[in-house]
Amino acid sequence: MTTETLQRRLLGGGLVALLVAASLLTLDGAGATLNQFIVGWLAAGGALLVVAGLQNRFPLGVATLGWPKLAAAGLAILSIGSSTVGFLQLFVAPAGLGLLNGILAVLAALVLALGALECWLGGVLLDEELFAVE
Repeated sequence: MTTETLQRRLLGGGLVALLVAASLLTLDGAGATLNQFIVGWLAAGGALLVVAGLQNRFPLGVATLGWPKLAAAGLAILSIGSSTVGFLQLFVAPAGLGLLNGILAVLAALVLALGALECWLGGVLLDEELFAVE
């Protein structure tokens, strides 16, 4: 895997998150507080992943951030949102299909959190050169 491949995958994941947020907003509307939370969570995480996939460096005031830090922030936002939705699902429907949905959401949060740590630390399990900023 190369840096460009990883950035393309982040771009794809960000676009999917933005597409899901837009479709949820279109289908359900933004009337309920939970819907606003889910759409905002997906849009914020997806937007950061899109920016990380498109730019190597992002100017933020007087400093610049490399794409791995942006990707880590986007993945962390998606992870926190997924774990929140998963735990809420476990509280609301603690049996049957609700239990399965909650467990899957918490497992997805774990995978996203590990990806965020990998991006933030710059290559613990993956090659360090993969996270080099040009």
